[in-house]
Amino acid sequence: MSYKDEFTVKPAISAGPMPFVPARIVAFAVLLFVIVFLTAISIWPHQASTLNQEGGLIETASAAALLAAGFAALWRYPGLGRLYIGLVCLLLAERELEADIYAHDSLAFWALSGLDNLLDLTIIRLALAVIVIGGLFWHGLPNAWRAFKQKAPFLIIFVLAGSAAVVAQLIEEMSGMLSAGLSETMLVRLFVLEETLEMFFSIGILAAVLIGWPKTEIDETSYDIAPEPQSD
Repeated sequence: MSYKDEFTVKPAISAGPMPFVPARIVAFAVLLFVIVFLTAISIWPHQASTLNQEGGLIETASAAALLAAGFAALWRYPGLGRLYIGLVCLLLAERELEADIYAHDSLAFWALSGLDNLLDLTIIRLALAVIVIGGLFWHGLPNAWRAFKQKAPFLIIFVLAGSAAVVAQLIEEMSGMLSAGLSETMLVRLFVLEETLEMFFSIGILAAVLIGWPKTEIDETSYDIAPEPQSD
């Protein structure tokens, strides 16, 4: 099986238009929910801040979505060349979780502290860098270009999720630079917006991993013991 054949998409319907209406309705509903949610926390930032504290609902949801994305990627996309997908998601989840928010004698604190110490080792960092950078160049960039040409849904969701993360980072930088001239309410508003956008980023990454590439012809035949010969 050639590398190109692996990603040759087999049309789901041989003739006639694709049923895009349900997907558009779902996309519109999700976008409307995001807008309404961001508007609500902007209007009531102090009430929303209780959900954005360390270990709160928003941060927990972000970490849970990234953990789920990491394990889903490891299961759906096996192989060393695609290991970086799940690995990056798990590293992002570890970044969202703080050991200090748990009791020092708890299992969660012990596990996160041990993981932090492990990731501080130079050899571990070098190994992770090789896997991630190698995977990006060997698998990520070539397939990102194919996904762009095919307008794959998972890539659209991934770009939107990445945009949310970029905006969240810009909000964090802006609030840091302008903190002296901003009111307390505005600082809280920027904080909850940043954390909420990071949650939407995590959920978007999970959705992109679960959607993945469109079903290919090779997926439908790879488990056939004795495929029937095709007539001319």
